[in-house]
Amino acid sequence: MMKLVKTPAPGFLRSNYKKWGKRYKAKRENPNRSNDFIWAIYQGQKVNLLLLPFLRIETNFHCSFCDGFPLETTGETIEHFRPKSSFPLLSYLWANLLYCCKYCNENKGENLERSLIKPNDINYSFETYFLFDYDSGKIEPNPALISTEKLKAENTIRLYGLNEYNRPLWRKRFLKLYLKTENPDIEDFPYRFIFQ
Repeated sequence: MMKLVKTPAPGFLRSNYKKWGKRYKAKRENPNRSNDFIWAIYQGQKVNLLLLPFLRIETNFHCSFCDGFPLETTGETIEHFRPKSSFPLLSYLWANLLYCCKYCNENKGENLERSLIKPNDINYSFETYFLFDYDSGKIEPNPALISTEKLKAENTIRLYGLNEYNRPLWRKRFLKLYLKTENPDIEDFPYRFIFQ
């Protein structure tokens, strides 16, 4: 997970996020309607399709959690950090929306875990919360963390499946490729945190 700095929300979202969130909350509270989340339409297009270009730029096309790249090959989604089923009013809040691969998104699903690390937290850095094991390819919680912060790291690894889907193996492979590349550009590789 790389440090993420959120850009300003697109104007159309700033103007409508409260209205769209209230609409989804009302839908969830209506026992006669389906609770399924369907993105609002703005000027004839689904809002998620309008948001994706902005979210891609924030992460330079990398997943906000596993740092997978490029997501066009693995499937790109928008993660609601605070689950939309539990926080319907936040379903269109820009700070709650993160560019995400389908694996991280599906693994977390609608699970609510208050002790998670958000890549755009002001004090977040990979080194503070995690260690990369070069032998196994796994991400581990930093043993120097106090218990509450260690729990955040453990929950983040588990809920986003950061050591699942053969990710440790791929991290090791990309590290070898990176080391063999002459003048590599870190932005052209997934798992950028292992090269720093």
